[in-house]
Amino acid sequence: MNLYEKPGAESLGESVLHSLQRKIISGELKSGDWLPPEREMAEQMGISRGSLHQAILALEYQGFVSIIPRKGTVVCDYRKHPTPQSLAVLMSYSSAELDKSIFIDMMDYRIWMERECARLACTNIYDSTLLEMGTIASSLCGVEVDVVELIFRFHYLLTQASGNSIFSMIFRGFEPAVRSLTQQSFQTMGTDLKETAQLMKELVHCIEIKDEAAAETTVVRLLSHGIDQLKSRYI
Repeated sequence: MNLYEKPGAESLGESVLHSLQRKIISGELKSGDWLPPEREMAEQMGISRGSLHQAILALEYQGFVSIIPRKGTVVCDYRKHPTPQSLAVLMSYSSAELDKSIFIDMMDYRIWMERECARLACTNIYDSTLLEMGTIASSLCGVEVDVVELIFRFHYLLTQASGNSIFSMIFRGFEPAVRSLTQQSFQTMGTDLKETAQLMKELVHCIEIKDEAAAETTVVRLLSHGIDQLKSRYI
């Protein structure tokens, strides 16, 4: 098996960089792993050594690898020593293939954030936002609906309803990853759509009657419904 396959149809530099990013973020390459010599990698990938070196320099700038003179290139633990650049790459990462630890950390943060959003929404939500969230919940199981789009929109509206602009910006920043994981959960792994719709309706009701404790509990149930399914990939 050729671990460092020839890049695809993207521009050469982007393709090489994205290929190596995916190997690190998915856990295929782990912290402490040494990359093969650049000459060997370039031959395996069918690219020039110069193109590969530029990709590795970009990975170092992003905090994913460290180039050690006369030794080679080693994968860094970007989770313990993150940089603004490594976070930016994670936020634009559009694959559902994530290293187990980064997946769990990401989902823990999402639960914490949306629980807080649900609590704040009980005070800050606009009537128009509440109406749209209710409409999404009611139409989710309809014929020929874009499930991923509706689910993403529902949760984005929840972050907006919190009244905290940073929450909604962070959630929107992780849009590629959120959409990819949602698609895998519902279209590949068969998460129960009817139960999801029912939990959405319950959450809307809790927010409408301004029951903060119930809203927090319900949003955790809603998120866990899909997250638990995704966690089964790592068992």
